[in-house]
Amino acid sequence: MRVPSRVTRNRRWPIDQALLRGAIAVGVALLSTDAAAQVSGSVSIVSDYRYRGVSLSDRDPAAQVGIAYDDAQGWYAGAFLSTVRLFASSGRDLQAVPFVGYAWQLPSGVSTEIGASYSVFTGAHSYGYSEVYWGFASGNVSGRLYYSPRYFGRDADAVYAELNGAQPLTERIRLLAHVGALRTGGGNAYGISTDHNVFDARVGIGFELDPFNVQLAWVTISSTTAGYPVAGNRGRNGAVLTLSRSF
Repeated sequence: MRVPSRVTRNRRWPIDQALLRGAIAVGVALLSTDAAAQVSGSVSIVSDYRYRGVSLSDRDPAAQVGIAYDDAQGWYAGAFLSTVRLFASSGRDLQAVPFVGYAWQLPSGVSTEIGASYSVFTGAHSYGYSEVYWGFASGNVSGRLYYSPRYFGRDADAVYAELNGAQPLTERIRLLAHVGALRTGGGNAYGISTDHNVFDARVGIGFELDPFNVQLAWVTISSTTAGYPVAGNRGRNGAVLTLSRSF
């Protein structure tokens, strides 16, 4: 999952999901001084919830919802929800990520933002953690730098940097790319020895098929011993199909 960014969101495409999100759909719209306040969101089904390269759904499908409010003065806030399956859980749980931030445009035309979020998990409360971030967007490229003092509830901090890009092929089709790097305290976590430095990448293609959006991506991570409390298979590579509808 990736917290939605006011400076990178194109309103014809769904809210980012690490994200994440999540799944990353980098827009080309920048801030404007006459922008009006707006509420937007999306509902999605993903074949595998990959968070910074790691499956938080045990390689099974997940349902996700995102909603955000953009204020005309640059403030934004919202929340992201996803089903998950983590190490300490006996079944499906829910991840909730409320966030708040502020975005503005520099004289050079580059848009930038600062913000904070908090991830909480039902059934696995000890994995909750906070993050602060700084981001930028220029044309079809955007990036973010995150810091967490207790990443996934561990007694260690973490820094995560990401760079995202999108190349429109037609009005309704675009190529998507993402690279990320995580630096943590390493050591032992969740019963395994973890790496200090972990890298992830995603390449894919997105289609706008009104009223739906479809993304197909290939995701990879450099290590199967990344410090995440995941359940089941820790495979490094995987394809992810995302079906979303924006509102």
